Amino acid sequence: MIDTHAHLLCFDNYEDIVDNMGEDNLELIVNIGTTLEDSKEGIEIAEKYKNVYATVAIYPEYATDVTEADLEELKKIAQHNKVVAIGEIGLDYHREEYDAESQKRIFIRQLEIANELNLPFCIHCRNAAEDVYEILKTHKHLIRHSGLMHCFSETAEYAKKFVELGMYISFSGNITYNKKMDLSFVRDLPIDRIVAETDAPYLTPVPFRGKQNQPKYVKYVIEKLASELGLSFKQMEKITSKNAKRFYFKVK
Repeated sequence: MIDTHAHLLCFDNYEDIVDNMGEDNLELIVNIGTTLEDSKEGIEIAEKYKNVYATVAIYPEYATDVTEADLEELKKIAQHNKVVAIGEIGLDYHREEYDAESQKRIFIRQLEIANELNLPFCIHCRNAAEDVYEILKTHKHLIRHSGLMHCFSETAEYAKKFVELGMYISFSGNITYNKKMDLSFVRDLPIDRIVAETDAPYLTPVPFRGKQNQPKYVKYVIEKLASELGLSFKQMEKITSKNAKRFYFKVK
């Protein structure tokens, strides 16, 4: 299994998590950056463990304080051989005090960095689907190496629109929460555009909801997707892993 999106630095025992990957049937973990500082630390973890890779980025929440020097530093560290994407970047409007214009500016600048460095990108989108879509549509030339909608929780209409732009759709533990949640649109997605993640330590899937999420729990996301698509777990695991490696094409 591959966990395409985890925050290992949020764990006191991330060494144990990585050491137990074989036992937990985890092939790869992609550690996600949100600031310059944790992006650099993520690279250090990836250097230490062959089955861990890193992304680097400045999260939308911090857009107001970002300088051009910060972006140049981000571009510099993104050239590390174990950095496989720019992310997570995007827009987050769930708090009124967030500066939407600053977020848009930094989002676009990081899309440009991804394009310049021939890297894919991972998008965080919260209460901002239309603006994210419009920016991607307007800057479609920056999706040369593809992008991924992290922790997708939008409508079927948006799933279709993002896929039409060339994006991958990533699902997390939240798809296991509500039995009444309509996931039928997954059947209409191209099978080669679906990946699985945990967003650990957040969004713990059922049956462990209420506890700290773990990369190994990506199993339950894959199980849910398999059930929705009428596939076996083994078939779905193979599909999501193959898609993850195609998206993160720098993975050895």
